[in-house]
Amino acid sequence: MRRSERRMRGGRSGTRLLLAAVLACSCAGALALPATIPGWEHLPAAERERLTARAARLAAMTPAQRQAFAARVAEWHALPAATRAQQREAWEALQALPHAERMRLQAAAERYAALPEAERKALRARFDSLDQGMQRGWLLGPTLGAAWPGLHPLFAAMPNAQHAPAMLALRAMSAQAVADLAVLAQRTPPQDRDALRTRWLAVPAAERDAWLRAQVDP
Repeated sequence: MRRSERRMRGGRSGTRLLLAAVLACSCAGALALPATIPGWEHLPAAERERLTARAARLAAMTPAQRQAFAARVAEWHALPAATRAQQREAWEALQALPHAERMRLQAAAERYAALPEAERKALRARFDSLDQGMQRGWLLGPTLGAAWPGLHPLFAAMPNAQHAPAMLALRAMSAQAVADLAVLAQRTPPQDRDALRTRWLAVPAAERDAWLRAQVDP
């Protein structure tokens, strides 16, 4: 394992231990977050601020609220590792969405919750029947999720180095440009899709929509 990977894994492990210590102290009534917790000084400042803020929220809870929170944490840790990873990925994807997209998802969740149980089960069954790649497309939010069946071939085997630039580019595109890119993805043979994606990303951001329109309708 590379040294950088060991540092990353060690950092994640340390953070989990710190969170466990915060919760243990909070539930025991020791609500301050002590800098003497092992590994505290090695965390980035932003992470220390986040944990300190979390400790403050715990401190503001009533004993009953802290007990309920501890029960939820215990339920979380009792879940299979694969389920925790899936839910964590969904939560991180939600945090990455623009505010307007999160509001749309919240409204959709409220509409879903108001449906009769039979309709909710039917919708869930439809989602579960989707290919995993199609399911993951909905992590990108309602706009790109709806377009993902057309876009998916272009991004299914994307290298990690292109992931962040591609997501930024996709979110900046107009609806017409998203539709044009989906058309190109479907038209392009599988062996040429990597080259298409690389060419698209190389186009200056301000010119991408026009470039796509010209490729679709010369």
